[in-house]
Amino acid sequence: MRGMTLVELMIGLTIGLFLVGIAGSLFLGSRLTFNAQSQVARLQEGGRFAAERLGTDLRMAGFRGCRGQGAGTTLSNLLRNPGDFQIDFARGLQVSRHDGGSWQPALDASISGLSPAPDRAGDVVTVRRTVGPGWALTAAMVSGTAVVNVTPTSVIQRGDLLLLSDCSSAVVFQASNATPGGDGAIEHSAAGSLQPGNAQADLGRVFLQDAVVHRLATTTYYLAPSRRPGRAGMMALWSNTVPAYDGSAQPQELLTGVERLALRLGLDTNADGTAEAFVAPAQVADWLQVVSAEVALLLVGADDQVATAPQPVTFDGVQIVPTDRRLRSSVSFSASLRNSSR
Repeated sequence: MRGMTLVELMIGLTIGLFLVGIAGSLFLGSRLTFNAQSQVARLQEGGRFAAERLGTDLRMAGFRGCRGQGAGTTLSNLLRNPGDFQIDFARGLQVSRHDGGSWQPALDASISGLSPAPDRAGDVVTVRRTVGPGWALTAAMVSGTAVVNVTPTSVIQRGDLLLLSDCSSAVVFQASNATPGGDGAIEHSAAGSLQPGNAQADLGRVFLQDAVVHRLATTTYYLAPSRRPGRAGMMALWSNTVPAYDGSAQPQELLTGVERLALRLGLDTNADGTAEAFVAPAQVADWLQVVSAEVALLLVGADDQVATAPQPVTFDGVQIVPTDRRLRSSVSFSASLRNSSR
């Protein structure tokens, strides 16, 4: 019997190395493809989450009851200092943008003082709206200073900010008694040390059983550096809600990997319920004229070295050329402020 010659051995080794190289190349290619597909899926998921979260709040901004804002519904804010930013429920939406020198319009101290503070990379969007379900009155009020009766065991607590509304008017006040939800009787005294507290106990009129009580809150969305482990240097979408009825710490990091946030606001200048022009936040003179918003977000994947080269992306009409090889996706959607357009 004759063994393998050196030439045959070398040929066999060469073929083996070639096959191993092909297998390794296929494995590496499959891994890169999987990573890229995974990043794309996460970007899509993040885009859907952001659109749902922001879109829902924008659509509910400025809710005043069954007639909305646009039909001349009277809103009486009976809280002390009703023009303070966090309780200015006469304005359902406010947006600020950094122009390279300063925020326009200027940020309120309650927002600029947040930790982390808003980054100039994105607009600061504040929405004032009702939270959760409403409770119908179980009995008509006997006077403007009388208790507001609702179904007992509701979630309303002492200090909650409340909207009481029907199809003709709405009033904002603070629950002042110890157990308004459990007792089903909501008091609105002007005495005591509650903050902000009620400026007066009289709601100004008697509400009947067709009226509904809702809780109110102010939520501000903005961009700031992520504080999640392993995400140093990445921007994130944050929210700050006042009051936080669920007891959660504020502000909250909602979505990591949001590099830009920009809004164009639709103004109804002739009271026909539709937008005649879309403008930047600094161009809005009357926030009650805002009936819609065009929202744009730029999302970025968490992992670098996914793309074969830096990927230019167009955001808000401007081309951005990154220096890394992360995947990016520009997401845009429109939302109607339906409580302003009726």
